[in-house]
Parts: sequence; C-alpha cells; structure tokens
Amino acid sequence: MKQYTIREYMGFTRNGPPRAGMISLPEHAFDQLEQFILSNRDTNSGAEPLELMSLSARPGLGKVITAKNYVGVVTTRDGTEIEILPKLTLAKDNSDQAVRKVFLTMLRTVQEAPFKTFRTAHLNTSRMRLLDLFVRMFLDETHRLIQRGLKSDYTVKQDNETCVRGKIVFSEHIRKNLLHRERIFVEYDVFSVDCPENRLVKSTALYLQRYTTDLQNRKDLRIVLSVMEQVPVSKNAEQDFQRCGQSRSMADYQRLLELCRVFLQGKSFTAFSGGQAALALLFPMERIFESYVAAVLRRQLDSKQYRVHVQAKGKYLFELPRKQFALRPDLVIEDLNSGEQTVLDTKWKLLSPQWHNYGISQADMYQMYAYQKEYQAKQTVLLYPNCEAMAGQESPLCYSSPSGSLVRVETLRLDSPIAMAEAVKQLLDS
Repeated sequence: MKQYTIREYMGFTRNGPPRAGMISLPEHAFDQLEQFILSNRDTNSGAEPLELMSLSARPGLGKVITAKNYVGVVTTRDGTEIEILPKLTLAKDNSDQAVRKVFLTMLRTVQEAPFKTFRTAHLNTSRMRLLDLFVRMFLDETHRLIQRGLKSDYTVKQDNETCVRGKIVFSEHIRKNLLHRERIFVEYDVFSVDCPENRLVKSTALYLQRYTTDLQNRKDLRIVLSVMEQVPVSKNAEQDFQRCGQSRSMADYQRLLELCRVFLQGKSFTAFSGGQAALALLFPMERIFESYVAAVLRRQLDSKQYRVHVQAKGKYLFELPRKQFALRPDLVIEDLNSGEQTVLDTKWKLLSPQWHNYGISQADMYQMYAYQKEYQAKQTVLLYPNCEAMAGQESPLCYSSPSGSLVRVETLRLDSPIAMAEAVKQLLDS
C-alpha cells in the first residue's frame, strides 16, 4: 500500500514534476481521487454538494488537486492511502506526529463524533498514521466489549427438523415434506451470538484488516476475529443497523456501533458519496475548530463570571412579516457581573498581511456587523487559527465604525488551551 501525507492547502499533481507544496500521484490513484471528489459535487445525487478538495489546472503542472477544509484519510481502490492533516502552526513541534495529536484532541470535542472518550496518552503516535489511530479506537472499544462478554439475542430460525421445535410452518411443510413424512418444517427462536450487533462488529474488523498497516493493530484484529469465530459476517449492513436492539442489555454496543457506522458507511458526521474510494474518513475543520474553541472556553473561563452560549438562538434579522433569516453566532459570552455580551465567530481560514484585508472576507465583516447590532454587543470577535504569516503582527486587529461597531480579529494557538483562553479573556476585559 502506497502512503502519502499532505497538509491542508498542499496538493497533488497527476504524475507531474516535483514542486514545493505538491506531491506527484500515480495516474490511476489521481484519477480515482478525482472521481471521488467529483461524485460529491454531483447536484443530481439528492444531497448537498460538498467541496472536499479543489480541482484546477496550472501551467506546467496540468491537473492539480488541492486539499482544503476537510482532513482525514482517503484510501483509493488500488490501495493508495492519502492522509490529509490540518494546516496547524504549533509553537514547539510542528511535525506530522504533533499535528496528529492536536487534531485528535480537537476531534474529541465534537459531540456528533464517536471519538469523545478516546485517549491518545497510551499510544505511540510518532509511528501511527491517522487511519491506524482510528483503527485503534475501534479495537479499544471492541476489547472492552469482549472483556464484558459478547451479548446474545434471540433470532428466528426456520429449518426442516426431525422433531417439533417452536411452531410448524404448514405452508412450507406441505411444499417440502410431501414425500418425507419423517421431517417437519418448523420455526423457532435460537439464543445465540448471531445477532445484528455482533455481525456488524465482525464485519468492521474484517474490513479494517485489509487497510491497517500497523502490526499491533493487525495482530489485535486477528484476536478479535478468533473470539468472534461463531459470529457470521453481515450480509446487509444497512439492514443490520436498523435491526440493532435498543434494549438495556445492548447499551455496551452503542459507542462501538457508532464506530462501525463510520467505517462501514463512511459516516464521519459528514455524509459523502464514497463510490470511488475504498475507505474515506473526512472531517470538516470548520466544525471541529468551532467545537474545540467552545469546549476550551467553557472549561477554562470562570463560570462564576462568564456564561458561554454555543450556537445562540432567538435573534432574527427581520421580524416582519414573520421572523426570518436567523442569526446564530458560534459563541456568545455573557459577563455575569456587568451583563455585557461579546459575540465570537470562528473561521477556519489562514490570514496573511500580504493579502487584501489580511484575507478577511467582506461577508464575514457584514455578518459581525449584524451580530453587534442585534445583540447590542460590547464587541464582536473573529477567531482564526494561528499561522506563520501572522507571527510578527500586532494582535488583535481592531476595526471600528463611526456608528460604534467594534470588531476584533484574534488568532489562537491551538496546541495550548490555556493560551487560547487567556487571549479571549484579554479581549473580554478590554
């Protein structure tokens, strides 16, 4: 299996010459990745089109695929594994290993993702790629389940028996046993490990065995499969997910089944079409960044002084003829002493003093202006990830209008929750 690792805003060329920020992919792997991207742009599919990566053509390079907004793993059908890491600027160690660790910390804060309880302290992340780390999450949950014991459930079975068990199915008995009076066609319940939950877990283990490259993962997957030897493979994963029981005895499977959905159906809380990819786990960094900032501020800010509202509701741009165009800022922080409010919005974009207005979108500024007017906020703040280009810039940037609107722009160090909270605290106290 050929493996490639890139950061956001880096790209792939189609068997092209080596260039800075570009990696050459074999033609067959490039074509499969291109088809995967295009299949998610298809507006006829009934789902909202996704811009997973950008496609362009450049002089001297030909077709170029550039990673942006989504990070994770894509494995093409020829076995090529593409790992996309977020574009992070870390204070001490900016290696791929350090970036993976920060990314997993951020990912655990997303409520919709089944990775909230995963811990990386016991892992040697220096030698594990993202895909192997995700496989390890599945294995850790599976080992906990096996230690508690695989659950059994009643399943309906029909067979031609020599004695009566359960109930006789007369229609089938007449059809099959007209010349075999020693047989009786019956239907009965069997209490066994052959239940939808166990079938899905085994199917996921078999699926991951084909793609993981970590030797320990492969060894542990073989152990799981040997323990589940009596469990058949799922013939229809979608139906088995629908049949999964909601009983209290199956509560131990809940988190594990969420991981099975991620691998078997590609549901990494973003629905995309994976027809051209053997395995795809992609995560929108805009949502992960927003969730991470909210989690850090809720944990680090003094709850006796500040109340943090996430995805605040109740405000609209217009009230007549009816409430329309809802305003929903990422964060509203209320000072419990003064009653003042500060509206914060997270933007997963890079800034640079070399770009017009540092690269701040005019639409984002319009948005912050509307937030301040409707919330009568003390100030509004745009939060961006820290990047090398802004290292020597005065922070925060401040924009004010004659009408009294004040917008501040701050970049955050994502590898230090304490530094993140301190930067926001200084804005709140200013």
